[in-house]
Amino acid sequence: MATTYKGNIGHLMQHWTLCKLLDLAGSHHPTPGLNYIDAHAMAPLAIKNENKGNTAQFITVRDRLPQRRESSYEEAWHALAPEPAKGYPNSAAFVTKLWKGDFSLLLCETDCKTKGELGPWLQDVGKWDRCRRAELFPCDWRKKFKGGLPAPSETGLKDEALTLVSFDPDMCSRRWNVAEKNLRIIYQEDLEVAMAAMQHLKGGILIHLPTYSALNNPQGAVIASANSIIAGAGFTLLAVVRVDGHMMSLVYARNVQWWAKITRLPDCFSKWLPAR
Repeated sequence: MATTYKGNIGHLMQHWTLCKLLDLAGSHHPTPGLNYIDAHAMAPLAIKNENKGNTAQFITVRDRLPQRRESSYEEAWHALAPEPAKGYPNSAAFVTKLWKGDFSLLLCETDCKTKGELGPWLQDVGKWDRCRRAELFPCDWRKKFKGGLPAPSETGLKDEALTLVSFDPDMCSRRWNVAEKNLRIIYQEDLEVAMAAMQHLKGGILIHLPTYSALNNPQGAVIASANSIIAGAGFTLLAVVRVDGHMMSLVYARNVQWWAKITRLPDCFSKWLPAR
């Protein structure tokens, strides 16, 4: 059974934002490096398009890639999937394509098929001169975070390297202590686990937290509840990149001196996004 991707506007929002963060960070941190940690890794190249949700704009960007590429996201997408209708890269693939300096990867994934594809890919990437560590944690990200996250120096990078932590849940819930948890949802205590895991990390840290469904969690309320925990760990919410009342990408930063450039991302995304 092939690994899948949704092929919708949420992918545009998620990976355009990630790639812009890599662009900005690369101009400030190419020598110290990037310590990349992904809680929901996905396959390095998912093959089956599930065609879920708003797909029109995704298809518009995908189909124009051979001739027209207006962002580093599109350049990287085209390079990673020259036949874009036949597959879509994951976040880590975009990182390895766009980041020009040294880097480390810690990828968490629970799906058996996806883990089977990530393992060989990480082995290959781990042989690159720029790669200091390439690790797959084949269980739920919460277990890894509770055990502690690697500081840049523990991966072979310098202390001042940037740490970028990426999440990809279906939804960020305001609920606490749910009896039967959906692992694709981030609950309030999960955010506390994540913040505790990052407390000892030195250097600048970025958090990229996309969400795709609001349901009974209006975006303003989700942001307020997330801020109550994430801001308490010393992070500042710098950007909310959104496409509608359900999908949004939250970008937080701590000890990032060039933070003002991140605040421009929502306007830049709106100008880039193809019309419906």
